[in-house]
Amino acid sequence: MQSDDPDYLANRSPAKMFVLIALLIVIGLLLLTVDFAGLFPRGAVSGRGAKLVGLLPWMGWFAIVAGALFIPLALKRGVEIEISRDGILYPPALKEMLPWDRVERVAIRKMSVYRVLAVWIRDADDFPIKPMARKVGQMNKMSGDLGDINLDTGRSDGNFDDLLEAVSKHVRVEPLR
Repeated sequence: MQSDDPDYLANRSPAKMFVLIALLIVIGLLLLTVDFAGLFPRGAVSGRGAKLVGLLPWMGWFAIVAGALFIPLALKRGVEIEISRDGILYPPALKEMLPWDRVERVAIRKMSVYRVLAVWIRDADDFPIKPMARKVGQMNKMSGDLGDINLDTGRSDGNFDDLLEAVSKHVRVEPLR
């Protein structure tokens, strides 16, 4: 449910999605076409390393197929992130709007080379989070100080600083550490 006057609205960016998909497919093609075993002197790769080198072409096929399957997602338009007085709307992970009174804490975190807003949800087990997003959130929490959901602008036409400003109007945001 979209609100009438959002503080922040970012829609899915087909251009950014196509870049991500193209990158995935290019990596897949590289894994398929490069003879990694030939890059090392004979016998230099053995044991687990040899098994990994043997799996690289399969990983390449997986990346290509996954990239092709994501093409319809790139064409799909819609809200990626919305921040309003009612709460957080984040369709990639949430089945409904997250009201501010259910937000336990928000912090800026770094994932790889980009910043995300890590959001911890009060009683997250009872909030309608999409199954895959719930699993990813649980893995992220085990591997670092990340939230139940992590808002990023990487697939949208939005700007992280604008997102941060909008969320800061409603809750305290812990700085990056």
